Amino acid sequence: MTVEARVEIDAPIELVFEWFADLKRWPSVLVDTKAVEVLYFDGYNEEFTMTVTRPGGDETVRGVRYHRAPRELELFQMTPPPGVLAMSGVWNFDALDSNRTAVRATRNVELVDPDPSSTEAFRTRLAGFLELNLLSFKGAIERDS
Repeated sequence: MTVEARVEIDAPIELVFEWFADLKRWPSVLVDTKAVEVLYFDGYNEEFTMTVTRPGGDETVRGVRYHRAPRELELFQMTPPPGVLAMSGVWNFDALDSNRTAVRATRNVELVDPDPSSTEAFRTRLAGFLELNLLSFKGAIERDS
């Protein structure tokens, strides 16, 4: 399944990319992000763990991101959330003008249980998380710039 969300942010593409790229900033932007640990980063490849609060309790994922500044952050999770067999995705950044950026978050997910009712419920929850996260970044970036 593929899930997407999109937001427009009143800030230059370089600044928007910096905010999304800096994982250490995430706990101050996203209320559900409790902790982030960057295990490796060489300017392009980044390995990390992230602990988030979910209705069923805290979840820690382990992932890798590829930084293609300022246009794209690609992600895959080596240790995805419970119930997820595989998760990957991308954030795309497009300059609409010198001070406005469109951000599209896309996630590709394979569930352990591909039952249609489970799939639709997961899709709805994930779409809500993606939208909330994008709006949280929008608010933080626009307040700060």
